[in-house]
Amino acid sequence: MTPDALRELAAFSAELGRDPEQVQAAGGNTSLKADGLLWVKASGLWLADALQRELFVPVALAPVLDGIAAQAADPVTQAVVAERNPASLRPSIETTLHALLPHRIVVHTHSVRTIALAIRADGKSRIAERLAGLARAWVPYCKPGLPLTAAVAERLAGRRTDILVLGNHGLVVGADTVPAADALLREVERRLDAPVERLMSPSAPAAVPGWRAPVHPMVHTLALDPHRAARACTGSLYPDHVIFLGPAATAAPEPGPSKLLLEAGRGACLADGSGPSADELARCLALVLERVPAEAVLHYLTAAEEAELLNWDAEQYRQALAKR
Repeated sequence: MTPDALRELAAFSAELGRDPEQVQAAGGNTSLKADGLLWVKASGLWLADALQRELFVPVALAPVLDGIAAQAADPVTQAVVAERNPASLRPSIETTLHALLPHRIVVHTHSVRTIALAIRADGKSRIAERLAGLARAWVPYCKPGLPLTAAVAERLAGRRTDILVLGNHGLVVGADTVPAADALLREVERRLDAPVERLMSPSAPAAVPGWRAPVHPMVHTLALDPHRAARACTGSLYPDHVIFLGPAATAAPEPGPSKLLLEAGRGACLADGSGPSADELARCLALVLERVPAEAVLHYLTAAEEAELLNWDAEQYRQALAKR
């Protein structure tokens, strides 16, 4: 592993992490394969910080691949190269997915443009039209981590696949170099782009006891358009929303388990004590829904899928890091 290669990945990762239309809070992950090791982003850390701190965990690649093939319950933990991981960072939840893909560079983002289509009932067909001619695969939603890796393995089946579109989740691209991964990501983003119906953000709504104003004013737009408010309050659309905001947004004046409260026609509030991750995911929801036309039919995570995320040790670890 050369320092230059890791620095190149870190610089690219930091750029992605600073773009809220690609990555939000601790979401998204990148990796590099070299000399039998997989260097993968640590769980719970922000890609935006890739140039300011140690962010990548070295994992022995062969044992992870063997564990995936053997359907091991945890192929990753024992494969971490402890002597090269002095901060005892925990590898990304998606380490097995990064290992499975053959590309030297793998990039997983929660692209707003991708999610805006991947949450739609007709998302698979629409994305197929937009990405025609590219080596791609559609993967219906399943729990991140090993279940997602298994679903991807079924779809690869010996075929070259450089792009994965994950239903109700995000985007994965693979390439042999960082510039090639960047170029492919930009091409996918260009093809999946859609018109944006941007609304003016209002003044902050009246104070609600136990709630605070969001950091990003555009979050208020979720309450200004009836279609967006209804969609936000109907259910959860992708995993990180569940992890960092809780279930569907709640319509005032009846607060629920969500950290996001919408006052129809006025604006939004976040629960007191909710940190930067909640702000970033609330903005993500606003960015996604402003790209979804009113006539679109959406596919939501089920209550069982939400519970699966909230009761998962790996996600509770990320929540604990976010609180710190």
